[in-house]
Amino acid sequence: MNAPVTRRRWLAVLLALGCALGGAVALSACGGGEPAASEPQGQPAGEDPGSEPAVDVSGATLHVLAGSEVKDMLPILEDAEDELGISVELEYMGTLDGTEAVMAGEGDYDATWFPSNAYMSLFDEKSSLVSQETSIMRTPVVLGVKAERAAELGWDEQSPTWAEVVDAAESGEFAYGMSSPVSSNSGFSTLVELATALSGTGAAITADDVTAVAADLTRFAQGQALASGSSGWLMEAYDKDASAVDGVFNYESLILQDENLVEVIPQDGVITADYPLTLLAGRGEDAGAAYRALVDYLRRDDVQRRIADETFRRTDATTADDAVEAFEIPFPNRLETVRALLSSWVSDVRKPANMVFQIDTSGSMEGARLDALKAALVSLTDTGADGATSLLTFQPRETVHFVEFASEVKSEKDLEVAADGDLSEVRSYVEGLSTAGNTAIYGTLQHSLELAAQSRSGDNVTSVVLFSDGENTDWPSIVEFSSWYEATPEVQGIPVYAILFGEASRTEMEQLAELTGGRVFDAADGDLTAAFKEIRGYL
Repeated sequence: MNAPVTRRRWLAVLLALGCALGGAVALSACGGGEPAASEPQGQPAGEDPGSEPAVDVSGATLHVLAGSEVKDMLPILEDAEDELGISVELEYMGTLDGTEAVMAGEGDYDATWFPSNAYMSLFDEKSSLVSQETSIMRTPVVLGVKAERAAELGWDEQSPTWAEVVDAAESGEFAYGMSSPVSSNSGFSTLVELATALSGTGAAITADDVTAVAADLTRFAQGQALASGSSGWLMEAYDKDASAVDGVFNYESLILQDENLVEVIPQDGVITADYPLTLLAGRGEDAGAAYRALVDYLRRDDVQRRIADETFRRTDATTADDAVEAFEIPFPNRLETVRALLSSWVSDVRKPANMVFQIDTSGSMEGARLDALKAALVSLTDTGADGATSLLTFQPRETVHFVEFASEVKSEKDLEVAADGDLSEVRSYVEGLSTAGNTAIYGTLQHSLELAAQSRSGDNVTSVVLFSDGENTDWPSIVEFSSWYEATPEVQGIPVYAILFGEASRTEMEQLAELTGGRVFDAADGDLTAAFKEIRGYL
């Protein structure tokens, strides 16, 4: 049990702690390669397609709400479309947000494809809204550690317990990257793994357990040096600059793709994503037939082999050679526990966000654009929101610096969210924004980065959010700004998250994100509120 799990070793999981994800046994090593499927209604979708006459599904379209993690499946889905004659249209959303949207009846989707339906299983509505679900592939959420650091910590010889990981994080011996538990399933699974193991009960955690482990979670949070809103971007950020951290918490399938990372699985357990392709109820015969045809295709032996080879996930085609035993940690069985855990993490545990919002209120923002901007910013103050959305608002202990600009900086406002979470001052400032002037993006961005650098510390997570609806009209240009940035070490390492909107230059925003280690969020369709909420997962 104490031997480490290293790169390209497949895990044989013992479900000794009970409860598997969403009721589905997640790893092929547990069941001799049998499909991991949960079919609460109807017939199993993964049955042998030769058992009954094939149904002609050509021309059918399947609208799927999916986690961004399945983007690496697009080449396989394209081949499925060609062979079956169907169209699979994917729309991406975080697991928690997407689940809540589906449970609330929002959107027009035939199916979902999240890393896990465990969160969905906590909602009473699931039984009436889900028709069929079938696991397609599996991957546990693990820890990837730089080989030399793993050796220094001794984790290459003996896997640590979660308590030992916490000790290393608090002491400064281990700095890590992790995606946001509010927006990303891998970050959420990491938090559940940690809290459950630290509770020491051997059972699914409760709201009381969350309170009991809060101090240890705070100790763990001291080691976070890289934040992300998604699993994929976390690895991209790590690949661009691995110097800031010693390792990352992420899906095994992503860890295995980096030859410089050693896969480390804490002794007291993991949670496995089992990627259930899920048909929603009442979607009609065509959608149902297309769903079953797609499942049959993805469950085929040759396709399972291809998924394993191309995505590094576990399928029925993978084996347990050179495996190390580990436990599957039980998922919380009450919605209130999940929300208590996330609320504790966001409000009390994690390092507080130190944010500079650089907001364009030039003349071109007059009218509907300014209204949309105000609505998007006010949405981050909506303390009355339900579910995971409520955790995207500005939180106690966080600091928000507003820099309003046009031809120059027009106004500034520093706001620290009070312990009671009162955000009325933020709303008042936002409602007072008005338009005038040109668009001096990079001169004012220099000011915003210098402002962020002044308040950056090891005890917060510092970033700049840039919103503009147009191209830069004043000196300096992106070229001069880049030269200034390279010559100003105190601002380096502060990511700039740029929102693409209106006539803003995609090329320049992408250059800016690449230069600073940030990311571009596309709001070209005008949905600024969605873009700002997505960004909150990175702050």
